[in-house]
Parts: sequence; C-alpha cells; structure tokens
Amino acid sequence: MEEMKRVVFVLTVVLHVACANSATGPSASRVGATVDVLDFLIGDKALWPRFGDQSQDQNVDGGHVCWTKYTLGWMFECWRWDDQWIYHEVDHGVDAQRWVYYTLSDGRWLPRHLTIGQVWSLDVPDNKVRWVNADCEPQPERLMPYRMSAHVEPAFDAGGDLGRRDTIVLEYQPDPEHAAPGTLESFYLARGAGWFMWTRSDGVRVAFSRVGGIARKTTPWCARDFTG
Repeated sequence: MEEMKRVVFVLTVVLHVACANSATGPSASRVGATVDVLDFLIGDKALWPRFGDQSQDQNVDGGHVCWTKYTLGWMFECWRWDDQWIYHEVDHGVDAQRWVYYTLSDGRWLPRHLTIGQVWSLDVPDNKVRWVNADCEPQPERLMPYRMSAHVEPAFDAGGDLGRRDTIVLEYQPDPEHAAPGTLESFYLARGAGWFMWTRSDGVRVAFSRVGGIARKTTPWCARDFTG
C-alpha cells in the first residue's frame, strides 16, 4: 500500500509539472499544430512591466494592445485584432521625434492563427502611410508597400526572467522592392509573455525580458505635454 502511495505521488508531481510547463515547453510545439497568435501577443500581467535594453510596459484594452516605451506615456506602439488578423494600429514611439506618429491604411500585421512548421508571408503593395507631426497635423498620405513574414520558433530562449518559450518571429520589410540595406525589422513574441525583443538587420538589438520597472499607461494620441 505504501509503495502504491509513493507511485501515485510521483505520478501526480510529474503530471503537475507537465501541465505547468505545457504553455511554454517544447511539448507545446507540435509540427502541423495551429496556434492562436493572441497567446503570444498578450503576455501574463504578472510579467509586466519589464526592462533590459529599454523599459517597456503592456496595456491591453478590449481588442487592442499598446506598449509604452522608456517609461514615457507618449512613447508607445499599438496593435489591434479581430477574428482573422492582427493589425498595426499606430506607432507613436518614433525615436528622436517627440509626439510624431504614423498609421497605415492597411495595417495587416499577422494572421490570427499560424501553423507550426510553416512560414507565413504577406505582401501589401497598396498600403499608404500617414504621418502626423508634433503639432498633431495629419500629413498627406503616401504609398508605402511592405512585406511581412512569420513563423513559430519552438522553445526559443527569451532570456531574462522569461526562459525558454515557444516564440513567434515576425519580420517586417518596408518597401521590399527598393529596400535599403539594414531595414528589415524582427519582432519576437513569446507564448504567455508577449513582445520581448526587437532587432534590425543592421545589428540593432533591443530586448526587455527582466520583470520589473515602472508601469505606464499611454497618453491620448494628440497629447502634447508630459502627462502620464
């Protein structure tokens, strides 16, 4: 009887550990399986805010997610989603251009679902970009085609406090037919943790995988002060 109790106890512990790790471990990465991108896009609240090469916080509101950067409420980027797509909504965190932002006319960024073991890609040749200057004056739209691709990288080492997690690697190439060298951008989204790293093909690498720092909400798009 005692031996049977020990066996039951061991099996219970093993099952508990397996269930706890199922969201982030290699066992969740079965080739051919379909994943919901939201499981990678939205991170556990307990894992935000974070810091590393820069500080970043996650704000989720309905069908939108925004990330404030550098602990500044007016430096942020927002994506939104529906049942089919993840869309790039606004980039309000243009470095060295305070309060300047832009939006895309198309904005399709990722499909809502990806298949493990496959590379997804999308060309958007008719997209237009609209910049809004620091005085909140919309500028004329201009053509800005772009190309997206994405795949799931199993058990990727996200570093910091995040460890190994299945990760979506999303690549963005503006103006793909006339792309300047070093302009390919990559976004890394970890299952259960969200966005944790951004790189550019000219060697820039920005990671934020350490839990802690200052929580910060976004300001309104046209806020022109240091509120937040």
